[in-house]
Amino acid sequence: MVKRNKAHAIVLIAIILAGIVTGCGSNKKEGAQAPKAAVSPGGNLQSTIQGFDTNGPKPVVTFTLFDEKGEPIDPSTPGMSVRFTLARIGADGNYRNYIKSSTAGQPGLDSGGTFAATDQDGTYTYTFGTDIKDTTKTLGGLAFDSSLTHTVGAQIQRTVVSAAGTPFQQAVNPYLNFRPDGKAVTVSREIVSISACNGCHGKLGLHGGGRREIALCILCHNPGPTDLETDQAIDMKSLIHKIHMGEKLPSNAAGGDYTIIGFGGAVHSYKTVAFPFMSGDTTITATPIECIKCHVSGTDLSGNSYGKDADKWKESPTREKCSTCHDLTTYDDSVTKVVKNGKDNITATAVPHTGGVQTGDSLCAGCHPDTGGNDYDITPKDAEEPRVPVPSAHTILERSTVYSGINFAIISVIDATAGSAPTVTFKVTDDEGNIISPASPSSFSLKVGYFSQTDYINNGMVEYGQPLTQALTGATANGDGSYTITFASPIPATATGVGVIGIEGRRPYSVSTPHKGTQNYNVGGKAVQYYFDLATGLKITDPSKQRRQAVDTNKCLVCHSRLSLHGANRVNNVMECVICHNPNATDRSRRPATPVDGLTERPIDFKVMIHSIHTGENLDLSKPYVIYGFGNSVNDFSEVRFPRDRRDCLACHIDAEPVTYGVPLTANILGTTSNTGTDLNNKVSDDNSRTLPHKSVCVSCHNNAIASGHADGKVVNGVETCSQCHSTGLLLGPDFAHLPAR
Repeated sequence: MVKRNKAHAIVLIAIILAGIVTGCGSNKKEGAQAPKAAVSPGGNLQSTIQGFDTNGPKPVVTFTLFDEKGEPIDPSTPGMSVRFTLARIGADGNYRNYIKSSTAGQPGLDSGGTFAATDQDGTYTYTFGTDIKDTTKTLGGLAFDSSLTHTVGAQIQRTVVSAAGTPFQQAVNPYLNFRPDGKAVTVSREIVSISACNGCHGKLGLHGGGRREIALCILCHNPGPTDLETDQAIDMKSLIHKIHMGEKLPSNAAGGDYTIIGFGGAVHSYKTVAFPFMSGDTTITATPIECIKCHVSGTDLSGNSYGKDADKWKESPTREKCSTCHDLTTYDDSVTKVVKNGKDNITATAVPHTGGVQTGDSLCAGCHPDTGGNDYDITPKDAEEPRVPVPSAHTILERSTVYSGINFAIISVIDATAGSAPTVTFKVTDDEGNIISPASPSSFSLKVGYFSQTDYINNGMVEYGQPLTQALTGATANGDGSYTITFASPIPATATGVGVIGIEGRRPYSVSTPHKGTQNYNVGGKAVQYYFDLATGLKITDPSKQRRQAVDTNKCLVCHSRLSLHGANRVNNVMECVICHNPNATDRSRRPATPVDGLTERPIDFKVMIHSIHTGENLDLSKPYVIYGFGNSVNDFSEVRFPRDRRDCLACHIDAEPVTYGVPLTANILGTTSNTGTDLNNKVSDDNSRTLPHKSVCVSCHNNAIASGHADGKVVNGVETCSQCHSTGLLLGPDFAHLPAR
């Protein structure tokens, strides 16, 4: 800090002396302003579009450009790339772009224009190379119309070097909506917000990383242009719907392969994309059925409000809109449909529209109305049914008016000491406070586990580190809405430390809908935990004495919407998951004699499992992460695509001190079981073979021989020395090695 202040003082003296020598003259016009951009909190370029002039032969855009420190940058600076495009919104509500790219029929960024400085620091002009008033020069002969809403957008980027010496890209996409006739803009197209996209994607950066703002994407991805090699539409609604449908896109499921050929011939196949949505309704799990996941108002990358048209997804249904997801539906009673398999065509079995032949779109809203507001009632309401309102066809039971909620509460626990069987008083209510009985057909249960250091071990309870479980169907009613039950098995007498009792479960729903018929669902409530001292049985409310929290369940829900696992029994609470998914836990008991990966058992320790699942296709696929579930179900995660930069640990981890990720790990964390040994529930001794804790975490992502050998080589006298190089603050630490590239 002293050196920096001295430097500032020297600069200030030099400026004063220069003023004395030259007087008060200036080479700028009167009223010129000094740079006013603040330091960028994200370390990014800063730019705004100030105006757009269409009065001359060629349009002129006025814009500002500053670096991350708030200093002006000349757009012609070597390494800078500053490009613009222009589109207008037509009577159909869609954009059409004026600018031709070098690829025939494709919209693009203007070229051949000229930059000029203004008399205001950091402000410049760009005169387009395209004469947008000459239809022979515009894409598809698009005619200029000054009465329509126009949007000019920019792609501005450069590569810089981080403090760690790593090159990364800065990029900013300013945009401006305007009408050339000077009148107020009354028509917009803000269907989705980039803040919604980046909830899952972190920071979208496409076409080389320089295109990050939805407001820029939609200027080129509009109806008409197609991928020239596969003939797939690149209109935003078609492109995004089909990508996110992925493996659930009907044409993909029927043998097609939704593919886009990108720049330089790069092949982008979306056949195996799995949308991360979870639900108790298995028919829609992994399907992007919730339109409000993306179609929601939010902000642009500058923090400005964006998404004023987010509700338009449920208005004015058309065959073209619906077919972006329901792409095997036909409206002429055809029973087959030609679909794309990469560059080739194949014929698939079609799904004729259940409402009969439709030769136009005028009748669509009659059967598929916008019911208005947030009406997501998925059941028929009146004699006019079987109409299928757009919102009710695109919601899930858990968010519908049918679901009344499940709320668990553990009221008291007695005899919660080592060697005793705890007696638990609990209550289950719906969202209106009505009592829900634990009797069948509800399926509610309690689990009891314990830890003596940092992670659950559950020694002496159930094989493979599992907790004791107590079904609640036989609980005794107390007359006040609460119920009481005693565990059938006691806590092991050898247990020490902190115990936990978790309550979890589901109840069935049967719903008759006009478009699906009768559907049976299992929907669970958020699991709840009760911590206690195994020596005294007293409740522990101090969070520092409870099981450590490393990840934030709410961050999980940003992508997954609803964590609903193990038949909807375990819902929306990671602190319930870790009771079972602990360092002693493996899937050995469920593995067949000849498992697909050839292993006797696979760790299901949470810290290993979650990293491995989310690394997915980026693992060394000669050693894919495969878990055997109940009924010997095979769960192979080798095709999982994580939708953001996996180095962004804070996408899942709690942002707190001490740091909840990286090196060194929290004290006393156990290594992960690689071989359970002969004592399957560690009643006498811990004979598990374990991978040391730092290695177990690191190789759950870096599961290659080089990383494994490196970790083994850093063990001295049985102690891992990882912190010597990988601690926070070092160049190989998590604050450098686990930050996104952009």
